[in-house]
Amino acid sequence: MIKRAIIADDHPMCREAARLALQIVAPSAEAIQAASLGDVLADEDNADLVILDLGLADSRGIASLIEVARARPTTPILVMSGDERPDTEVRAAANGAAGFVGKAAPLDQLAAAIRTVSEGGTHFTPGLEPHAPDDADARLASLSPAEARVLRAMRGGGLNKQIAWELNLSEITVKQHVKAILRKLGVVNRTQAVLLLHDAVRDPIG
Repeated sequence: MIKRAIIADDHPMCREAARLALQIVAPSAEAIQAASLGDVLADEDNADLVILDLGLADSRGIASLIEVARARPTTPILVMSGDERPDTEVRAAANGAAGFVGKAAPLDQLAAAIRTVSEGGTHFTPGLEPHAPDDADARLASLSPAEARVLRAMRGGGLNKQIAWELNLSEITVKQHVKAILRKLGVVNRTQAVLLLHDAVRDPIG
């Protein structure tokens, strides 16, 4: 039974469509609307379901799913994406999603997906061949939540001092996180780290 669900999408119309589908399945459920990954991660209350877009403004692609799945390991996550290529769906399944539905899906199909994953099942294209996370995804998943935040901040090209101010951390802490990020990702500099993150975002976003 869904009592509380988080709907994460930076497009209000998509959030509303997901809310309407949720209402079909669980009319009394509380629908928390989030426009960014930061909003999702900041919500520490219990949730019975997360409906997650892969095109959030502050984190795009499978990297978003990796972080949400780590933060809520027991909560089913239904990915709702504008990119319906098989590779994207396979990667979602490999990185913690309980289901995958395209944004072009009709309301009743989205509601069916919500019902299935909320009852402990999975909702993927029939015949989908699951596999372990690929190398780039696995290395990103090895980062701690704090390291993942710093890596996202590194996309802007800011120096440690700027990232420290942005994330309200000390410069020494940021420096330590950057060092750990490079080691865990198996890269030698910040540019390569960001490129690896971009590789995990190689799917067209929507």
